[in-house]
Order: sequence, then structure tokens, then C-alpha cells
Amino acid sequence: MNDTLDTTFETDFNTAMKMSENEYDYQALIQFLSSDKIVEKQIATLKLTEIKSKEDAQLLASNLIGQDGKIREVVAFKINELAQNYPYWTFFNDEKIFDILIQGIMDINGNVCRQIVGSKLIKNTEFGTYLCNKLPEKIRGILEEIEKIDLQSKQYVISKRNFQLYWCLEALFNIVNSIDFEIIKDILLETGEFYDYTIREKTAKILNKIDNPELAGLKEKLKNDNNYYVRIWLHRGMK
Repeated sequence: MNDTLDTTFETDFNTAMKMSENEYDYQALIQFLSSDKIVEKQIATLKLTEIKSKEDAQLLASNLIGQDGKIREVVAFKINELAQNYPYWTFFNDEKIFDILIQGIMDINGNVCRQIVGSKLIKNTEFGTYLCNKLPEKIRGILEEIEKIDLQSKQYVISKRNFQLYWCLEALFNIVNSIDFEIIKDILLETGEFYDYTIREKTAKILNKIDNPELAGLKEKLKNDNNYYVRIWLHRGMK
């Protein structure tokens, strides 16, 4: 068993070294993205400096789901990096890719979530508009799933759902001013009472952006929350 692991590690290491030292043209890197080898996909993704078509953007984004965590993480990083520059981000303006990116926001790897939530794609783009329509529905779905979880469920099931909710709320923070208040009011009222302080903290962060009398009571309650990180958001000026 150990011999097999050692051989695999050595093979992967040698592949990584060889690919890192070599130069590849654009098409070769794109072909590596279709490989079933983790190291090849990782290195090829890191070496990619541009995207030339929607088809290639779709291929890159497809590796954000159903892949090893190492691949998902580097793909999320690369999408974020490419999205900083026109015209590359325009190639990601496709609803199939948008749905993949939303799954990335709910990934079990926080580094993947962070890259997507922090991406330029989430603000002032077609994806941002799409997210405004889809995210509230996703959050309600997660809240419903959490409500159905009984006390006998394994802790990782509870933690996974809470983690997804946490990152969806972080994404909501970035687009909240573009969403009709009535659509998210019930969500904020529920997450503001959530038992996990990290969810209340994200809710307080969002409330810091909203000036609406219907949430005045919740704001006041969270201002006096027993957790410092929740309270601090509502003792700051409006963002």
C-alpha cells in the first residue's frame, strides 16, 4: 500500500516538475483541462493566461464541480483572475456557467467559495443579475434543509449546510443593494435569529447595508448580540 502511494506521489511530482518547466501553447493547455489527471489539470490551469472562446470558458468552469478539491480550488482562482480583465470575463457570460459558479459559492472548500464570491463576475455583470434572481431561492432551500435536519444527524451534515448558508449570505452581501427588499426580508429575519453566530454575523453585515424600518427591531437585537463579531457590524457606519 505504501509503495503504491510513494509511486503515485513520485509520478505526480515528476509530472508537475516537467509541466512547470515546459512551455505550452494555448491549445495544449486547454486540452490538459480535459485530462483525468489531477496534476495535469492543476498545472495547466495555473499556466493559462487567457480564454479565447465561450467553449473554453465552459470547459474551464466545468472543472469547478465534480473534481478533486485541488482542481476546484485552482480553477476558482483562475476564473477570478481572468474575470479581472476584459474581454476574458465576457466569455463567462453564459447561464450554464452561472449555475456552475453558484455551485462554487456553495462548495465545501472555503477557498473555492471565497474566490467566486470575491470575483469581479459577481458585480455589475450578467452573472450578478442572474445571481440576484437565483440566490434568494438557493438560500431558502438551504434554510428548509437545515430545518429538516434532526438532532440525530451527523455533525458534518449540519456543518455542511451551515457552511453553504454562510457563503451564500456573503454573496448576498455583495449584491444586496441590487435586490428588491421584499424578496430577502424573510431571509434576513430568519438568519438574524439563527443559532450559529457566524450566520448572525453575516446577517448583521448585510443589515449594515440596509436602511429599512422593518428591520429596525432585528438590527437593535443584533447590536446587543452575545457575540462580539455580530455586534460590531451594527456599531459601524452604513456601508
